[in-house]
Amino acid sequence: MSITDELREWAHNELSYKTRFDALIAIADRIDAEHEKAMSRAGQLLADAEKDRDYNYANWQDCKQKVLQHNITMDELSTEIERLKDELAHRIELPKDADDVPWEVGERDEDGNEVIALKLAPDGWYVIAVGEWPYRPERKRHYHKPTVEDVLTEFGIDWEHESDCEDRAALLKEYATKLRLAEGEDA
Repeated sequence: MSITDELREWAHNELSYKTRFDALIAIADRIDAEHEKAMSRAGQLLADAEKDRDYNYANWQDCKQKVLQHNITMDELSTEIERLKDELAHRIELPKDADDVPWEVGERDEDGNEVIALKLAPDGWYVIAVGEWPYRPERKRHYHKPTVEDVLTEFGIDWEHESDCEDRAALLKEYATKLRLAEGEDA
């Protein structure tokens, strides 16, 4: 029962004036105590948020000054970026792909499209990639460069479905190009 419900019930049921006064004082004291507790918690949350904001702003300012003054090496900058990523990773969990690997901006999805943004909407995370509609992160995997084995497996499947000699010749040419790419050569 809430304090205000208790107060209403008391107002309707109590008979003596003295009992009403003592009960009213007790209820008022409880309201004050609950209010004080809530205000203290709100103050602590605000102080924590301000402390985090000030700490992160100071780190950002330090990095900005080093970059502007050219007093930072790329290795130092990369280290600082990784440190900040680690720190932020504990605050919000990044969305994960179908293999449970976290997505990051700049990576490529299984179709080879670059991920340009991660959006947290009321109904969950979305991955935004170049040339695609936003999609749920678990619906795709990260891009993996095909291996020679991958190309040969795909070739075997396609070869079985081709019966025309001309189509098979075109298929051989197509997969020879893919094999050169899988081996890292220019086509």
